[in-house]
Amino acid sequence: MLERIQKQAIVDRLKGLVPDIRPDAMDEPWRSIFLGIPDVDPDEQAQVEALGGDYIQRLLWRAVYENVKDRDRCIPLCDELTALLDADERWFPSLAEIADSLPPIDWLWPSWIPRSMITLLGAIPGAGKSLVALDLARRIIQADHFPDGYPPPNPGAPVLYVDAEAIPQLHQSRAEAWNLDTERLFLMLPKRFGMIDFAEPWDRDRLLDMMSTISPELLIIDSLSTISSRGENNVEDVRRVLGFLTDVAHLYDCGLILIHHLRKRGKANTSDIITVDDFRGSSHIMAMSRSVMALSVVQDSAEYNRDGPRRLEIVKANLCKHPRPLGVHFERHGFGVRLDYTSDVPRPYKEPNMTDDCADWILGLLEEAGEPVSPKDLLAAAEEAGFKPGIVRRARRALDDQVVDTEDCKYSPTNRWALAQWITDDKATS
Repeated sequence: MLERIQKQAIVDRLKGLVPDIRPDAMDEPWRSIFLGIPDVDPDEQAQVEALGGDYIQRLLWRAVYENVKDRDRCIPLCDELTALLDADERWFPSLAEIADSLPPIDWLWPSWIPRSMITLLGAIPGAGKSLVALDLARRIIQADHFPDGYPPPNPGAPVLYVDAEAIPQLHQSRAEAWNLDTERLFLMLPKRFGMIDFAEPWDRDRLLDMMSTISPELLIIDSLSTISSRGENNVEDVRRVLGFLTDVAHLYDCGLILIHHLRKRGKANTSDIITVDDFRGSSHIMAMSRSVMALSVVQDSAEYNRDGPRRLEIVKANLCKHPRPLGVHFERHGFGVRLDYTSDVPRPYKEPNMTDDCADWILGLLEEAGEPVSPKDLLAAAEEAGFKPGIVRRARRALDDQVVDTEDCKYSPTNRWALAQWITDDKATS
């Protein structure tokens, strides 16, 4: 039996309670001390409580000194049990008892960036992590809507950017291109010939001083790998740094974006889309992040394009349903880049197969015909074009939203295949 349980049973018995414990299951000297405490009659319980701590303390010392043979152990044992006696009453609250004291989940950007918690943002090098983070800061400072249309809760509020990678010139050039009010964008930079290290007290104090003075709406940390000299693989080191950042976000009730890098992908992983398994370092990083954003570079054509469209999405959400992903396009804007967000999310390119070729052929045939075509006639034409019936059926299923049947029963002799647009236009005309 755990020693802590045995000591607590003694304390409970001293207070006149009846512990749910069998003395024969206890170890020495706890069993002898427990049995040496006289039983308190329920009718005398009020009297015992009225006598207070001094009376209970005398019971304790008597039980110890009369039942512990080793006199040298008596004082340490009494001290241990007295500490438990002097401790506050044990209270194990239920969720119902603390529910009213729990604050609701508050959002800086609903479903994307919660307040008082860590939001992780990851992408491959050069994908635009810092650019996306700075663009979100711009939207807050300039009172512009977030990419999905939500307005910032405190438009015009300041933002603090911890630039641990020390590239303030890049932020300045982007700010100039966006006509950003730089008086509301604050930078925390490494000291000369040094680094920012939130594992050490002096940089923690420096951040706390800036937070207290600025009271930013959003805190951006760029990046995790450059804010700790102890690395990102040891769980204890990660817990210490991320625990500090969580406390900062909670203390100042702000959003916190922590930019992070990805693992190097093996040759077997050819997917464009980022998952939670792609993030580098200790798994505790993911565990402490309540919202995880991924910015994927999507190759949507046969030719590789590093400046191609991006896909911004939540790959881990503890607090709500996953919001719909967003497409991101980098558009030239003066001497800089403007981010254009859209609900039309890019899809990775894949080499066309026979089914894809057949689908394109069906669409072309119907457009050329200019009217619905019977399945029989279309299958005959497909055979001449080199497409077998099985391929045609698979292509038809793939075109389910573009090609429709003119009859409710597709096996009807009068049924035809038609472009969905024709049916929609006919309904609109009628």
